[in-house]
Amino acid sequence: MSEAIDQQESTPPQARRNWWKLAFFIMLFVFESIREVAVLGFAQGAIPNTNATLFNLDGYAHAKGTWRRIDGGEPLGQTAVSIECRRETGQCLEALTRMDEQYVYAPQLDWFDAEFSSQSISYENDRPDYARYSVRLDLRMSKVFAFRDRKENSSNPNCSMMERRIEMQLSDGYEPNRDAFKGHFLPILRTIKALSGS
Repeated sequence: MSEAIDQQESTPPQARRNWWKLAFFIMLFVFESIREVAVLGFAQGAIPNTNATLFNLDGYAHAKGTWRRIDGGEPLGQTAVSIECRRETGQCLEALTRMDEQYVYAPQLDWFDAEFSSQSISYENDRPDYARYSVRLDLRMSKVFAFRDRKENSSNPNCSMMERRIEMQLSDGYEPNRDAFKGHFLPILRTIKALSGS
């Protein structure tokens, strides 16, 4: 009889320990799920609200959009770009707004001497100490292209870490196939996504 009482007295503390273990793992799962949803929410960042367009009429051209890589490399930072070119002045005005995570910076305005032809307008931005940008408005194709070439003789030590050449095109700000999961540790949401088949 005393053995049965001893067994009953020892059972409740063990059951309580198992309940706390279960509660701990449930809370851990909940906190991890909340963390992953928050990471995914902040990963979206600011998205330029612009469509790629190129308008050209009587020596005036206006292009807008955001730069996207077309050479298959790592994505560029988010930007909104507006370019106005006038044949009568022989110049192009470029307004570039950079976006980093949730931050949107004031636009940079620069005037550049440009070359005009019936097929295209082109100019170079040689001002940065680390790279040279060549921009071409293709009036026949109604597209805008740019190349960023690294300066090899720059005194800036960070130049050597840059890619030698980047090819870009002015595109829409919204990326329909953007993978928000890329570059983030999200095991629970990835599992749910895989199980749902989306």
